[in-house]
Amino acid sequence: MSTAERPPRVSLRRLAADFRPFAGPGSVALVGVVIGVVCQVAMPLVVSEAVDVGIAHKSTATIAWCVAVGLVLVLGVVAGSYVELRWMGQFGERYLADLRRRLLAHLHGLDLDYFSREPSGRVVARLTSDVEGLQEFLQQGLSLLLRGILLVVLTTVVMFTQSTQLALATLAMLPVLAIAGRWYRPRAYDVQMGYRESMAELLNHVNEALVGMRVVQAYRNETPQRRAFAGVNDATYASRRLSGSITARFYAVVEFMNPVALAIIIGYGAVLANRHEVKVGIVIAFTLLLTRLFEPIEQFIELTSLVQTAGAAFSRTFDFLGRAPALVDDPDAAAFERGAGRIEVVDVTFGYRDGAPPAVTGLELDIAPGERVAVVGTSGAGKSTLAKLIGRFYDPTQGSIRIDGQDLRHVQSPSLRRHVVVVPQEGFLFDGTIASNIALGRPGATRADVDRACREVGFGDAIDKIPGGLDARVANRGLTLSSGQRQLVALARAFLADPAVIVLDEATSNLDPATDAVVEQALGRLLADRTAIVVAHRVPTACRAGRVLVLEHGRIVEQGSPATLVEADGAFARWVRAALASVTMDA
Repeated sequence: MSTAERPPRVSLRRLAADFRPFAGPGSVALVGVVIGVVCQVAMPLVVSEAVDVGIAHKSTATIAWCVAVGLVLVLGVVAGSYVELRWMGQFGERYLADLRRRLLAHLHGLDLDYFSREPSGRVVARLTSDVEGLQEFLQQGLSLLLRGILLVVLTTVVMFTQSTQLALATLAMLPVLAIAGRWYRPRAYDVQMGYRESMAELLNHVNEALVGMRVVQAYRNETPQRRAFAGVNDATYASRRLSGSITARFYAVVEFMNPVALAIIIGYGAVLANRHEVKVGIVIAFTLLLTRLFEPIEQFIELTSLVQTAGAAFSRTFDFLGRAPALVDDPDAAAFERGAGRIEVVDVTFGYRDGAPPAVTGLELDIAPGERVAVVGTSGAGKSTLAKLIGRFYDPTQGSIRIDGQDLRHVQSPSLRRHVVVVPQEGFLFDGTIASNIALGRPGATRADVDRACREVGFGDAIDKIPGGLDARVANRGLTLSSGQRQLVALARAFLADPAVIVLDEATSNLDPATDAVVEQALGRLLADRTAIVVAHRVPTACRAGRVLVLEHGRIVEQGSPATLVEADGAFARWVRAALASVTMDA
């Protein structure tokens, strides 16, 4: 991804707003940070008092007092660290759990066109790799950042209260560190952003290799696949190697400045002590304060890496969350009310992207309740687009679609989907049992409901032959079942949903003739008293409908009963002849 295409950096205000709901545990963790840092910075002052008063004046009482205070400060550091780690961890886990929930919810709200254009591995990276990039920062980096800022501020204040001359001499090296940090930060961010992008590509490649393993092995494509993976893997390695090179240069500067600052304090401090301008205890305190000052500076390398990783992950995550869904319910949308299932398509035009030719144009259609309509046409004619519009996966660019007089733009999508079901061509199955996959059609369905749905669609005998029956486990999108069995599960799922309108995107295309006959009988029961739109790619499927619509270039060019259209010898008759000729050639 080029720099111009990369998402913008996230502002602190945007982060603060995102963190605000979890301010409770975050505030408690901040209290722990403050307690620990105050105790750390106070320790050198106690040492100074012990040297300049207790040792110099041989005051046993002062030494005893300093030891007691030192023990209290040590306990304060321990207690502060405990509170910080416990509550910062809780803050991070609660925030990340909510972020994952929001990401998945946003993912569900995006239009189908997004998933056809965006590689699945890059989408997976949003919920895995990017969130993992935030986890370490929220649980460790944020504490380091807060502690570092507080340590630098308090240490600097204490230094100036003890000796302005030594403080100015100590801080003389800060401009060098500031220049080094200014050089390091943007380079580290660019490298981390490149690394996150290469990781997304890596995940995408692995995902495609797993999903397409049959094709890879069938065409002996293993070697090209390995070469492609090696290229992506090398890019990821190069990003990490560049990150290490940049970090090493910055770390060398910090490591060089630490002994330089210590030499300045000891040398200049000795001069001031000989002049009686400072006490020896103050010089010793400064050497200890220097470790407090350099602790966050040395951690800056690790911290910057965490911050830049988190910054890149936040940028990609918020850019994804900022992607507006194409389909959004109106604020005043009403719940869909189930009726007889009358469908009206009024002057509907729709295009998937701005500037692209419309997929369908000027569609006018009136489907009576309970009517079974087949939609046929060549590839790209707009058949599946019409099915998606009726299922309201998209809203028309122009015109309207009404079901039982209700404009789909003005109804709530969840209530609509309970009564309008789309059965796609490929029966997708989730990891789980056959029963759980069928039960997706109606949450809360009983085992008896699932079993009845199977019997109604003619899946009962086939289920009995599968080891485990309804409790058989399916995985990898159901590849352990045959294509016909997967489609029967999808039909049983639709039957269980009990919709008023069913849209079948050639749901029987993957069935063998024997299974097709069984399913067709089940479809007769499934579609009884329901309105059905069947996207047909086969002649028998189209001829079983009461009416056929012929689409060409996104327009309805012919409609009527199958027999009438064949007799008219028009577009449908040509489609039938072409389909039969294809079957003959295949035979």
